[in-house]
Amino acid sequence: MALAAVMAAVGVTKTRLPDQRIIIYGAGSAGLGIARQIRDAMVLMDNVPVEEANKRFWLVDRYGLIKDSLGPSKIRSELREFTRPDDEWINIQDSDHQVSLLDVVRQVKPTVLIGCSTHSRAFTEDVVKEMAGGTERPIILPLSNPSRLVEVDPRDANDWTNGKALLATGSPFPPCKMPGGKEYVVAECNSKCPDTSPSE
Repeated sequence: MALAAVMAAVGVTKTRLPDQRIIIYGAGSAGLGIARQIRDAMVLMDNVPVEEANKRFWLVDRYGLIKDSLGPSKIRSELREFTRPDDEWINIQDSDHQVSLLDVVRQVKPTVLIGCSTHSRAFTEDVVKEMAGGTERPIILPLSNPSRLVEVDPRDANDWTNGKALLATGSPFPPCKMPGGKEYVVAECNSKCPDTSPSE
């Protein structure tokens, strides 16, 4: 479902899947599965080598960005293919050598931000506005459920991006109001949702 939502949004932006810069917030089994599904679609549909496709992803979890120096005690072996090199982040880390979600957004300028962390409201106004400053149509998928655990309320993401965001969620939410007053129906991505196409 996440792959379908991303592909639908990519169609709206008239770009290609391999052109995306994708941050996945929540590097558990769901986040890793989503990364692999999208990566494999790049490989199969656009003939992108696996190693190159892996470079389109930045995974963030409770230790911040998944990068080499976190070591095996903090990085599960299955995450290794998406681990970022430390030399990308030498001047961007806190005293614990962690790189925050906001710092990753600032440096990467993602086109896609996916949440599967159950970290309620992790996509703050600063994070969303920073993302919107780096891409014309931010693709934001706060997929955690139930709704109280979602990374951002779609209404807030819609407001903070002046209606530019393409949104799909993992929980049901009421329609958002666009700047002109038109309603934006947010797609819900789950096994009961047959249509994951984000509205324009």
